[in-house]
Amino acid sequence: DAAPPEQADGSAKEQTNEEGKVEPSQIEPEAQEPLEPAVEKIPKDKEKADEAKAAGNSEFKSGKFEAALEKYTKAIELCPESEKSSLAAYNCNSAACHCKLENWDAAIESCSEALKCDPDYVKAYVRRSMAYEKKDKPIEAHADIKKACELAPNTARFRTREAKLSVVANERQEKLKNEMLGKLKDLGNTVLGNFGLSLNNFKAQKDPNTGSYNISFQQ
Repeated sequence: DAAPPEQADGSAKEQTNEEGKVEPSQIEPEAQEPLEPAVEKIPKDKEKADEAKAAGNSEFKSGKFEAALEKYTKAIELCPESEKSSLAAYNCNSAACHCKLENWDAAIESCSEALKCDPDYVKAYVRRSMAYEKKDKPIEAHADIKKACELAPNTARFRTREAKLSVVANERQEKLKNEMLGKLKDLGNTVLGNFGLSLNNFKAQKDPNTGSYNISFQQ
């Protein structure tokens, strides 16, 4: 009879003695998967969360922003998930620390977490707008301060900031549009060049009545 496949090619991992029994010393031990370290879960406690927040406020007022951030982070960890309003406030306080430390990406992330808990949290929109502006993202900064104005229309400083960012955002949008049109034109000329043509052979004329464009070909 033919040998089993694992022995026929000489790749058998087990060997037998003359009596046909597997030699224990030849059996490879099974690989043991490493155990993942147990993660200790922090029990939720709203009262302790508020205490951590109060401690964070004290550190913040003293100008100890990193220490304050640690307290606010602890407050977030302790706060029950059902306490959406409190979680929004703790995350927004964390964002304030990140702004003071000029950690703009982290500030944006903290404000976004706050807004997940409370989509109408004005302070989170304002702080995220500031962080976006520091990251040279005027379009996003304007969108956030515009939302803050909608939620708090009587706040003059929000309206002033919105008017300023509106100009910068429009300029950036126009720049991005021109860059995109330039890239599309280059791509179009590359394709048309294979036929001895370019986009200069096509003229777009806007219809004043409908606002649509008519494309005409010209040599």
